[in-house]
Amino acid sequence: MSGMTIKDGTGAGYEGKVDSNNRVHTYSVTIGEDSQANLDGNAYNVNTGDITLTNATETPILYIKNNEDRDLNVQSMILYCGTSTGGTATLGVKWVIVRNPTAGTIVSNATAVDIESNRNYGSNNTVLFDSYKGATGSTMTGGDDHIIVRGATFARITEPINEIIPKGSSIGFKVAAPTSNTSMVVYAAAVCHLEG
Repeated sequence: MSGMTIKDGTGAGYEGKVDSNNRVHTYSVTIGEDSQANLDGNAYNVNTGDITLTNATETPILYIKNNEDRDLNVQSMILYCGTSTGGTATLGVKWVIVRNPTAGTIVSNATAVDIESNRNYGSNNTVLFDSYKGATGSTMTGGDDHIIVRGATFARITEPINEIIPKGSSIGFKVAAPTSNTSMVVYAAAVCHLEG
């Protein structure tokens, strides 16, 4: 019985190469899941835009709830604090990521974030999630504090994370300005993609 020949399916007549060690030669390109999601038009950037905090109370500034049937992967968070007027802190600015917040005025007021953008410039895909921004006086209730990050004022922090937000679940971002703060610009962003 003669051996089998592996041919391409396009009709061009190319055949697979097998070497003297019986190895089939192939060429492949491997890319990460995030890159594939971006190529497919399923990767997004969510950004609150600038928010001016006028006190030192812990304030929710970003809420995202996934309404897609696929899981949402938040792969990194970007946090920015400007210079604080009147603020004094020895531990820096405290950021808190909340797992599954459920309510509060950040949800009920439903103020849309400034940016909800597809990271593939050739894609018109949109994503089904609620993405709201907060302000001084906003509240966020339910859920559990999940990640704490401390950073300096007048600094931008990029934190690689790998948070999976299934349909119906949510993630929240809170920040506490330095003690005695009367004015400090902050923003938060989530770099994310849909799984699968």
